[in-house]
Amino acid sequence: MRLSISTKLGVVVVASGLAAFLPLPTRAQAVAPVLLSADGSTARIDGEITPAVAADFAALAGRTGLKSVSLNSPGGRVFPALDIARAIKAAGLNTVVPAGDECHSACAFIFLAGHERIAQGKLGVHQVSGVDDPSLTQTAIGRIYEDLVTFNAPSYLVSRMLRTPPGDMYVFTPEELERNSINIRDASKALAVPHLLPVETWLRQSWLVGVFVNTHTSQPFVALESNNMMPLLRIAHYPQRSQTFVEIMVPEGSISGTSTRLELRFAHGNDDPFSLYVNADIETNAYAFDFPTDPVAIQKFWAAFATGTQLTVLNSFGVEVGRYSLAGSRRALDDFFKVALR
Repeated sequence: MRLSISTKLGVVVVASGLAAFLPLPTRAQAVAPVLLSADGSTARIDGEITPAVAADFAALAGRTGLKSVSLNSPGGRVFPALDIARAIKAAGLNTVVPAGDECHSACAFIFLAGHERIAQGKLGVHQVSGVDDPSLTQTAIGRIYEDLVTFNAPSYLVSRMLRTPPGDMYVFTPEELERNSINIRDASKALAVPHLLPVETWLRQSWLVGVFVNTHTSQPFVALESNNMMPLLRIAHYPQRSQTFVEIMVPEGSISGTSTRLELRFAHGNDDPFSLYVNADIETNAYAFDFPTDPVAIQKFWAAFATGTQLTVLNSFGVEVGRYSLAGSRRALDDFFKVALR
């Protein structure tokens, strides 16, 4: 059933401050108090996410009449945020970031758990990192991404998260929030989005290397992906099939036909560019081609990729499909081979 913002979430949208909210009467807190609206329908988390906030919210989550959670937080501790998110998911609560507010970093996990979720304010994400939190081991980070799958987090959001260093913040535009199913205004009409579950990832300047699982097929694969997502270039290796192929993801419906010839033009400083030509299949939203079986051609591709400064992909009419910086490509390629061969 669709929940109207003006009725179900209205208290958080029209409130000019915190006057419409009452502090949860468990105890006073210095930061991020959990507040309750006067009619008991909306909880509000305002400030840094801490274990104390998670404990207070746990006491509130099963309250009769509670329907939504309003968020205004710069982030905080990851695991308390996930505890809150799981409680929201279990209770089927909605989440909202009111206009003028923000929900960044760990707060985004809480937002994504909403049955219906609406960010009118700023929603920001970045990589999950154990640099400042030793409890965030690679295994723990993998479990965090598993939670994001259960929250129906769009692949686009996860991709942006993986590509944003821990010290930076990627803030989504209103158009991105709507276009990529980050906002869900009607859960009954929410699109089933494809999921690539990250297991391990490393960001190497303009390239992302990682081990992923396709949650639709349960098959793991190793990927080397461009930081540039418009369009994204992915080199994928499936160890079970001993298959390596390249995908260039484009907007659905923007290309037609069954196959085409692509030029891969590698630039290296002021030297003349070097080009390789491949026959690519045209899919619904991608150009795709297998790596050639000729070892000489394979060696040329990897050498140009590792030593070049820029890769430009052109279609058979000479029109540019995508352009990619090769900064960090040598180190990314080393990581890719190490993981693919282990």
